[in-house]
Amino acid sequence: MHIVILGNGIAGVTAARHVRKLDAEAQITMVSGETREPYARTALMYIYMGTLTQPHTWLYEEDFWAKNRIERVWDHAHGLDTARKVIDLDGGELAYDRLLLATGSVPFIPPWPGHQLEGVQGLYHLGDLERLEAATPQLEHGIVVGGGLIGVELAEMLRVRGKNVTFLVREERYMPLILVEEESALVADAIRQHGVDLRLGTEVERIEGAGCVEAVVASDGDRIETTWVGVGTGVRPNVEWLDGSGVEIDRGVLVDEALQTNVPGVYAAGDCAQLRLPPGAEPPTRPIWYTARLQGATAAFGLVGRPRTYAPGVFFNSAKFFDLEYQTYGHATGEPRAGEANWLVSDGRRSVRIQHRTDASQAVVGVTSLGVRLRQEICSQWIADGVSLDTARRQLELADFDPEFARSLAST
Repeated sequence: MHIVILGNGIAGVTAARHVRKLDAEAQITMVSGETREPYARTALMYIYMGTLTQPHTWLYEEDFWAKNRIERVWDHAHGLDTARKVIDLDGGELAYDRLLLATGSVPFIPPWPGHQLEGVQGLYHLGDLERLEAATPQLEHGIVVGGGLIGVELAEMLRVRGKNVTFLVREERYMPLILVEEESALVADAIRQHGVDLRLGTEVERIEGAGCVEAVVASDGDRIETTWVGVGTGVRPNVEWLDGSGVEIDRGVLVDEALQTNVPGVYAAGDCAQLRLPPGAEPPTRPIWYTARLQGATAAFGLVGRPRTYAPGVFFNSAKFFDLEYQTYGHATGEPRAGEANWLVSDGRRSVRIQHRTDASQAVVGVTSLGVRLRQEICSQWIADGVSLDTARRQLELADFDPEFARSLAST
C-alpha cells in the first residue's frame, strides 16, 4: 500500500506520523514543493526577529523520518489524474494507492492598482520570509495592510527591526467579527503603544511605482512613500492546480465527515479542505494550526482503510498582539448571535468575556481573554458541558490566571 501525502505542513506531517502508527508496513511518501524539511509556519516571525533560527522551527529532528520510514520528496505538483492514480510532478509521475491533499493556502492579494509590483507580498511561505529579509536593509517605512493576525505579526516584525510602520485596516475597529468594542480598543491601544501608526477605517486606494513599490495612496488621501507593502488580507485554499482532476471543489476541496473527497481513497485536510454541510448548517471556523493537526490525524485512519468521523471538539486559538496575549474558545463573536449575550470585565489593560445563552440555561458558548492566560482544559470543558454563566464565574480562579484579578472578576 503506497500512501502519498501532498504537503508537509502540520496536517500532512501529522497524517504521516499517524499512518505509521496505524500501519507498520505501508509505504509513505510526503511531497512538498516548498521545503524538504517540515517546519512550524507560525514561527516564521521569530526567525525574522532573531529569537529562533530556521532549524529551531523544524517539526522533527532529521533522523525521525528515517526511523519512521517516511520518504520525503521535494517537488512541485501541478496535476492529478485520479483515474490512473498518478500525480504529475515537475520531476515526473508519482503513483499512489491512497492520497491525502494537504496543500494548504496561498496569500490573497487584493487586485489594487499596482498590486503586482515588486515589494508587495504576504507572509505564508519560507520564500516570503526570504523576500522580506532581502528588502529589509533599504526599508525605512513599511506599510502593512489587513487587520488579521498576519497583519499584526508583520507590524511587530518590522518594529523589532527598528522600522517605521503604517498599518492600514479597512474596518472601523479591530477584528470586529470576533472582538467586541472593548476588546478591539485594547488591541488597538496595544498596537499603538509600540509605535505603530494604526489607521482604522482606511484602505489602499492604489500602489504606485515603476516596477517596484514607491508609495501607497490610502483611501484617506494620504500618499505614503515606501518600498515594501506587507499584505495580511487573508488566504485562499491552494486548489487551482486540481482543475480537471475529478476532485470536487467549492472554495476548497470538498470532503465528507471522514475527510474523504468524492473520489474514493483521496482525502483532504487542513486549509485546503472544506467540509460538506447540509443546507442551512453553520460553517465551521476556518482550519488553523490546531484543527489542521486534528484533521491530519483523522485523515490517517481513512488512509489506512479505517475511516473515522472528524470530531473537532471545542474550537481554540491563541495569539499575541505585540505583548497582549489573546485566547478564544468556542463561538465567541464580535456581535452576539440571536439568543446570546456577553458578560465582560476589563480593568483597562486586560479583559475576560464569556458569551452565553440568554435562555434559562445561561449556557456558556464562548470565552475570550486579552492579557489573561486561561487554562484551556477548563474553558473548553465549560463549553462542552454547557455550564451556566454563574457556574463559570464561580470557577474563574480554577482557570489558573492572576488570582487577584480572578477574584475581582468573580465579584463583579
